Amino acid sequence: MLKQCFRSSLLIAAAALLMAAAPDEPQKLELKREPIVVTSAHMKADKLGERVVFSGEVTLKKEAMTLNSDSVTVFYDAGTKAIREIEALGNVIVRKEGRIALASRALYYSKEEKIVLTGDARIIENDNQLGGERITLFIRDDRSIVEGGNVLFYQDKQDKKPEKRRGR
Repeated sequence: MLKQCFRSSLLIAAAALLMAAAPDEPQKLELKREPIVVTSAHMKADKLGERVVFSGEVTLKKEAMTLNSDSVTVFYDAGTKAIREIEALGNVIVRKEGRIALASRALYYSKEEKIVLTGDARIIENDNQLGGERITLFIRDDRSIVEGGNVLFYQDKQDKKPEKRRGR
């Protein structure tokens, strides 16, 4: 009996050591994502929920980003019903953390979390501007790519007064 109890306690101790040594469940690297909230004057759903069109002073909010446009079309994946793409047309304004992006058209790709701006696309931050034929904003990485464009930077003017020389 003593032998059996000793063997059981060894098994329990070994199991406890293995559990302590085993890595914890992998923690999710992504933070909890907030839903996309859209407000507009009108909404129309087509093709049994595969496409929803919002029109009339559309505002789309996703976490720290706000998009305003004349119309927004949300495309869903037929199988998963998850958002695949969002297309914004007309007077597109994207605001995020002090930056403003303007364009005639914006296409948001949900999987890659990127926005492609076309049609007089430009980004404004303070007095600085980036403009191009196509601007890609990577939401997760907080970076952008400007194609076929120009950059206009303003440097802070330093208030330097000429030094006065003393005569000898």
